[in-house]
Amino acid sequence: MRPISIVQVVGCMRRAGIETWLMNVVRRMDPRRFCFTFCVHTANEADYDGELRALGCRLIRVGCSKRSPAYPFALARCLRQAGPFDVLHSHEHQISGVILAVARSLGIPTRIAHCHNDTSHGDSLPNLPRFAFRAAMRRLIVAHATHGLSCSELAAPSLFGPYWRHDPRIQLLPYGFDFERFAKVSLSVSLRREIGIPLDRWVVGHVGRMEPQKNHRFLLEIASCLRDSDPRCHFLFVGDGAERRSIESAILDRHLTDRVSILSSRPDVPELLVNAMDCFLFPSLHEGLPLALIEAQASALPCVFSDTITREANLFPTSNRALPLSLSAAAWAAHVRELRAAPVPIGRQQRVGQLQQGALDIRESVRRLESIYGESHATQ
Repeated sequence: MRPISIVQVVGCMRRAGIETWLMNVVRRMDPRRFCFTFCVHTANEADYDGELRALGCRLIRVGCSKRSPAYPFALARCLRQAGPFDVLHSHEHQISGVILAVARSLGIPTRIAHCHNDTSHGDSLPNLPRFAFRAAMRRLIVAHATHGLSCSELAAPSLFGPYWRHDPRIQLLPYGFDFERFAKVSLSVSLRREIGIPLDRWVVGHVGRMEPQKNHRFLLEIASCLRDSDPRCHFLFVGDGAERRSIESAILDRHLTDRVSILSSRPDVPELLVNAMDCFLFPSLHEGLPLALIEAQASALPCVFSDTITREANLFPTSNRALPLSLSAAAWAAHVRELRAAPVPIGRQQRVGQLQQGALDIRESVRRLESIYGESHATQ
C-alpha cells in the first residue's frame, strides 16, 4: 500500500511552539506509511525547512497573501500541482474555512481544521468586519471539515463555536512533548556565563515570540518592580518577533539594560530553562496551550502566569501561581519573589516520569494523529 500523502498548511516553519510540535510529530512518523508536504505562506527560508527536506518532506509555497481575493485560486493551483493528497491539515485558524473549501474542491478526502489559539478576547471586540469574517469562516469550516482538532478546551470555541462539543467531528488533541529531553539535560553554569548573566543573580525567564499576545510590556513593568525590590534579580527573554525593536527601546527607557538579556530563537530551550532560569513568567493575554509554559514546568521551574491561560496548562499547581492581569505589576513581582523562594516539591526527574505517562507525551500525540490520518485510507 502506498504511503498516506498529507499536506500541512502553515504560515512558515519557524522555531515556535506549533511548528516545533509538528517537527516532533514528523520525526516520529514512519515515512513508509506517511508522506508529508508542507504548504507555507512565505518566500523566505525558515528555521525548520532544511530539516524537513532532510526528512524527505516537500515544501511548497503558495506565493499569494491570505488576504488577497486571488488566494483561493493560488492555493488551489499550488495544491493541484503538488498533489494528489489524502489529507489536508490546516493550522491557519479562521482562514482554514477557505483552505478546507479549496481542499474539498480538489477532492482531498480528509480535511482537518486545527485550532491552536484562544482568540475569544479579540473576537468579542465590537468590529463588524471581523465578526462577519469569523462567521463566514466558521460556516465554511462546518461545511467542509471532516475533522476538527483543538489544543485545549478554552481554545476550541474560537474556531468551532460555543457548541463545539455537540459536533462528533471535533476532538481535543493536546500538543505532544519530548519530555525525555528534559530528563537528560545536565546541570551546568556555562550557559549563564555564555549569556553574560552574573552568577550571583537569580533569573526570571520568559520564552515566547515578541508579539502583543505575549505581553512583554507588562513583563518589563514587573522587571522594574523586581529590580527596585531586589538588586540580584535578572530577566532573560528568549524569542524574536515584530515587537523586538520596540521592546529593546523600552528596556533602555526603563534603565533595565543591565537587568534584561535577550536571546534570539534557538534550539537549546530545555538547556536554557534548566540551567539559566530560576523562575518562569508568562503573563500572556491569551493562549491555546502554551508550549513554553509546559516545558518550563517539565524543567521544574516555579511558574507565574496569567489566569486567562487554559487550566490544562497548570500541571503542577503547588509550584505555580495563576494571576489575573488586573493585578498591578508590583503585585505580580511580589508573587514571583514568594514563589521563587519556596521549595519545589516535585523535582525534574519525577516530573518527567509523570508527564511521560500522560496525554501530553509526544508518543500519545503521534498515535492519535496516525489514527486520524489513517482514516483517509480506511474510507477509500
